Amino acid sequence: MTDPAFDTLGAARKLKTAGIEAEQADAIVVVMRESANQLVTEEQLDAGLAKLQAQIEGLSGRIDTLRIEMRADIMRSQLIVVTIVIAANALMKTVMGILLDQGAIL
Repeated sequence: MTDPAFDTLGAARKLKTAGIEAEQADAIVVVMRESANQLVTEEQLDAGLAKLQAQIEGLSGRIDTLRIEMRADIMRSQLIVVTIVIAANALMKTVMGILLDQGAIL
């Protein structure tokens, strides 16, 4: 947005008074005006920052959800491993009992 206080004609005159040729002074003022047109206002910056903050908060919520889901997956995996170990232990005890009863192991 162009700053309404920027006086292009006055700026060109000052440049000319400082010894810069008219064409160069006009070109400098045009470049300054175009650069000013590319600047964002404080309101635009605030709106962009608010949008970015909302996106960050949304991502933070998604990360928290994923963390909870991963913890649940880890707990399920641990439960499966413990169940398998207990089952394997029970199976081994049963096989050992059978072998001992048959006298296969002394």
